[in-house]
Amino acid sequence: MILAADVRNGGVSVGLVSADGQWLAIIRLSAADRSADEWAFLIRSLFAERGISLKGITQGILSSVVPAWTGIFTEVLERFLPQGTACLVVGPGIKTGLRIRTDNPAEVGSDLVCNAVAASTLVQMPCIIIDFSTTLSFTALDSRGDLVGVALAPGLEAAASDLRLRAAQIPQVKLEEPERALGKNTAEAIRAGIMYGWAGLTDRLVEEISREIESAGERPTLVGTGWYAGPPVKTQRSFGLWEPQLALQGLYRIALKNQI
Repeated sequence: MILAADVRNGGVSVGLVSADGQWLAIIRLSAADRSADEWAFLIRSLFAERGISLKGITQGILSSVVPAWTGIFTEVLERFLPQGTACLVVGPGIKTGLRIRTDNPAEVGSDLVCNAVAASTLVQMPCIIIDFSTTLSFTALDSRGDLVGVALAPGLEAAASDLRLRAAQIPQVKLEEPERALGKNTAEAIRAGIMYGWAGLTDRLVEEISREIESAGERPTLVGTGWYAGPPVKTQRSFGLWEPQLALQGLYRIALKNQI
């Protein structure tokens, strides 16, 4: 079995998958400054709550875009591995099967790499992967499945949080589909501005990226992922695939490529 962890600023996802790709369970933990002991206890307890033992794990793999937590989670995953077995960490030197054609491939976040590895096996190329997380990211794969570029913007929750931080009278609002573009109260106004605004941002970037990577008039497939059960904003083009755990799917595939 393989234990995979996707560590981000907004939270941590940990999944246990069998060698043949069957996910036994996936848990999500909120972002917090914890020790390796605390993380290991929480992970073990949450899997045990689902009736799953973490014995028999042969491989651990980590994607982390939070440098301060990378070492801690490497230690955490290695606690569940046979003694002397090192945890794989997605980064330079690891086999991914993905060609990254950017100015500095090492700058591309491991979360985006994992998303791309998964998408390249799940949908037809070219494609645009849109990740609605702390950062709203657009990762483009061309007709050959090469990662050719990325666009980044603040995520929905990050935008709402920044608005509250900079405007004293702005309340905390649940981000959901607005009823109208012109809000009749502060909560409605925030929802309208962020949800319609980010839908427009998404559509414009998809339009511009598509123009750059279209192959023989073939429109890129849209692949969506994030912390939501489905797309959080209404876009003009529909998603060919929505997979909330796309990065974990990629981690599984990278783990297989690096088995000894």
